Amino acid sequence: MTQYIYQARVRWADQDAQRHVNNVVYVDYLQEARVDWILDGPHPELLNHGITVVAQQVEYVSPAYFGGDSIIIRLWVSRVGGARFTVAYEVSQGDTLVARATTDCAPYDVTAHRVRRLTAAERAWLDDWSGPQITFRDLPQVPWDRGSGVEYPVRVRWSEVDACGHINNVAILTFLQEARIAVLEEARGRDGWGRPGADISWLVAAQQIEYRTEMPYRIEPYLAELVVLHLGSSSMSLEVQIRDPRLDVLHAAGRVVLVCADGQGRPRRISDTVRAALRPITMTAGGPYGD
Repeated sequence: MTQYIYQARVRWADQDAQRHVNNVVYVDYLQEARVDWILDGPHPELLNHGITVVAQQVEYVSPAYFGGDSIIIRLWVSRVGGARFTVAYEVSQGDTLVARATTDCAPYDVTAHRVRRLTAAERAWLDDWSGPQITFRDLPQVPWDRGSGVEYPVRVRWSEVDACGHINNVAILTFLQEARIAVLEEARGRDGWGRPGADISWLVAAQQIEYRTEMPYRIEPYLAELVVLHLGSSSMSLEVQIRDPRLDVLHAAGRVVLVCADGQGRPRRISDTVRAALRPITMTAGGPYGD
């Protein structure tokens, strides 16, 4: 199997309150590796003419840190279709595997504002990088009605617009994180998590996002709605949807598994305070990560 190898340098600003590389930053590293791979190949038009990210999935295996070894990303193509391909990644720091991930991509006609088919030459190049598919643990899927969750306004920054004039895929993941933190901040009561040195934290174990339609920049906020899909003894699964409230358009839907942990990263029971606060927006009980 042929792999493209990319080295990412961890910046000081990439850390979160627990001094781990933030979960969203991993996806930024994946984007940098993917762009580097495309521009280094014979078909830079995949970027010049437009490419859209359809979906992403990440499983976080171990924390990464600032001040240690560089982040090494090994990249290959796990699937090629007529108008879509999947890029697979293994992310390591030193000898430690820290994450596995996939990105579903589609070539995009910027002028016509639609997905286009891959050319024969593009398909042949992608086939040269073919490798195995990555199997992830299933994230919970629970049907729920709009209005069941907590709403949070999402305001876009001008710096989050990409070269195609849309909100960049990594920025949308940041919106999901922002909504999640805001809702949990309300739920935590007197629990001291989320602060540097706290003995309680929430670790992201896995997340998946589907991008339904592009988000243009605008001053008016978009609307995020969050529900709890599963609530276990030490983990919970959430879903966040981002919509345009004026046009009733769904732009993105993301699901994430969070694990409540102590200061050493060991799972601990979710407090009764948080359980009581989240009960009105919890769809089912139980959890997928050992609960």
